Amino acid sequence: MHLPRLIPLLVPFAGLIAPAAGHAQTYPSKPIQIVVPAAPGGSPDILVRLLAPSLAAQLGQPITIENRPGGAGNIASQHVARAAPDGYTLLLATDIISINQSLFTKLPFDARTSFAPIVHAISSPQVFAVNPAVPARSVQEFLKLAKAAPGKYSLASPAIGTTGQLGVLLLQSQAAIEVKPVVYRSAQPALTDVLGAHADGIIVTIAPALPFIREGRLRALAVSTARRSAALPDVPTFAEQGLPDFVFDSWQGFVAPAGTSPEIIDRLNRAFNAVLREPEIRRQLQAQAFDPAGGSPDALRKVIGDGIVNWGKVIRAHDIRVE
Repeated sequence: MHLPRLIPLLVPFAGLIAPAAGHAQTYPSKPIQIVVPAAPGGSPDILVRLLAPSLAAQLGQPITIENRPGGAGNIASQHVARAAPDGYTLLLATDIISINQSLFTKLPFDARTSFAPIVHAISSPQVFAVNPAVPARSVQEFLKLAKAAPGKYSLASPAIGTTGQLGVLLLQSQAAIEVKPVVYRSAQPALTDVLGAHADGIIVTIAPALPFIREGRLRALAVSTARRSAALPDVPTFAEQGLPDFVFDSWQGFVAPAGTSPEIIDRLNRAFNAVLREPEIRRQLQAQAFDPAGGSPDALRKVIGDGIVNWGKVIRAHDIRVE
């Protein structure tokens, strides 16, 4: 639905005239930290670790990664919202930041005003996959099983407020079935339980599930986008299997704290876009079922705003609220 040192001044009092320009010219002068609202191994972590080496080369400074999972992404978001707006603490933002705006009754930040968008990095389908012990090889076969035994089959989702969690609710309402939703702290424990047959299936971003699908330890039944994913070309969409309105994807991008100077945002935006254009980076992203995006900070601002509106409708329709 992203303290630089001062260069010596040759003109007296020039620092008093345009301090922002001086800061922008010396940025970055130390390592940049990217805060990830997920545990290692989840889709956001995979994305940041894939981009970090090329981003470091573009900016001429090391990129450090700090995983701050929990709180439905709010722990990481709050940390970055309160960080100094100097361009040295960034957030890997996901669609959860838009979802949480409607999901939570109170938030210590606002997705629209507490952050300065940098770039929309990728979009990605969700995949509906089951443990191979589940005797279903299509969505329709799973729906038949679920209707025959209401509440028997458990579907995992990575965390509260993820598109995976909301996707399970959408599947129940659109297909008129009753399953047992199980919400985890992140993608990895959710996948672990499905692999161990402690849960029957999962709706999750493709990237963390892809190795297990390729190994045959998970059976992919459908993807959530309007078109099939290049990473799973043999897996049909929900729309192809009788659920034409079950269409959505996930997005990820980068933001900085509100108040970060436009010059620094522009520097970061140019660096991220350069990385996203690299052929090898694009190949690796697509291998993970990430669709590279890029573009202006305003493009990400629109994605965040659209997510607030669209997922807000789903949340209100199902009367989901978190205190």
